Amino acid sequence: MKNLQLFVCFTCMLIILSCMEDTVIADLMDDGMYHDTLYIRGITGITYQTPPQLGNSTLLYFGTDSNGFQNPFALFRVSNTSITTPVETFASLNDSTIEIDSAKFILTFNEDSITTGMIFDLFYFPEGGDSIFSESESNYLNITENDLNPKYVGSSRLSQRESDSLETTSFPTLSFNVAEILDSFSDTSSENRNLTVMIKPKIELLDVYSFKSSESGFTYAPQMLVFSHDTVFVDSTGDSIVVDTISNTFISTNDLSIIIPPIYNDENPSMISLSRGMAYKAIIQIPDLDSISIPQQATITQAQLSFFYANDTSQSNFYLQIHPITDSVSITELEGLLLDDPLATEPSLIAVNLSNNGRISLNIREYLQLHHFGYIQNQGLKMEVANTVSPFNTYSFFISNLDSLAPKLIIQYVAP
Repeated sequence: MKNLQLFVCFTCMLIILSCMEDTVIADLMDDGMYHDTLYIRGITGITYQTPPQLGNSTLLYFGTDSNGFQNPFALFRVSNTSITTPVETFASLNDSTIEIDSAKFILTFNEDSITTGMIFDLFYFPEGGDSIFSESESNYLNITENDLNPKYVGSSRLSQRESDSLETTSFPTLSFNVAEILDSFSDTSSENRNLTVMIKPKIELLDVYSFKSSESGFTYAPQMLVFSHDTVFVDSTGDSIVVDTISNTFISTNDLSIIIPPIYNDENPSMISLSRGMAYKAIIQIPDLDSISIPQQATITQAQLSFFYANDTSQSNFYLQIHPITDSVSITELEGLLLDDPLATEPSLIAVNLSNNGRISLNIREYLQLHHFGYIQNQGLKMEVANTVSPFNTYSFFISNLDSLAPKLIIQYVAP
């Protein structure tokens, strides 16, 4: 309820701000308006770390990369309702008039060719209960393979069939025979019922391989295919005939790679680091906002916060997300590996921004305008990367007071 109230309040603030902007913009050409530009330096920042959580990623990862990231297994929660027609549930398939022919769990490789004949194992959790994992909260610190007590179902080798002439691409897949777990999935009376499976490499992989997740769309989402046919009794002798063959598709609605980051202690006071795989985030502090000399009735027309980073073309096209921090936080609270992110933030006022040739410029005008009007306090900004090509990259930004590479804030305003 509190989050809803904050959201409503913030929405109202933005509406008020928008109305104020419209009024001032209409008078910008007035010769009596005063225009000025301010340059803010001395911007500081620190890096902190939480466990990686990549539940919203379009890819799932297995193996160990050259930087030491380990991806030991992935978890999948299958929908109880099929996406095909006629719509079925696992329970409705457990009917005397339906005979199951086969059931497969399919996982699609992210590349269009096979690099090695990898073998993977699939497990399920007959005693696991209904909350094996959380896509948004589970990580390597609070969930391990031993804790899950999985039961082995079967193995599959990554394989690829030849494409038909009408097909565009045939991706390699893993196909597991999972007919034996259908009874467990359909038993609605069991307190331990869950629709979760786990997949892991049979032997350690010395490189990282990616597969498509449920966020990649229905076509390539991890899915369970159940093939069955209906039977109808036609006379008193009990003879029956096969009426139809049906395929039902149950997709994974939640899936998660468990990622174990390497130990990394390269603390450089002149840089801040951001990474999805390492779960590096940063706090940015803009000094003396309360003492900046801006007229009370001024409207901020532009506010560009710029950072510089080593221009590595292999790490291009990353995005930054900025959130205003709502509560004060002590630096000592951010030391070491944190189990949870302690920062309370407002909904983002700042659009996600794309990197550009060693420099990134963030538009924080709305944040500064709301601070100027007294709606929010200057507790700092939380910065993190989002939607990177690879979660295993680390992006470092200059934060020291080196003249040419130091962060800069340029504010332009207009006042009557």
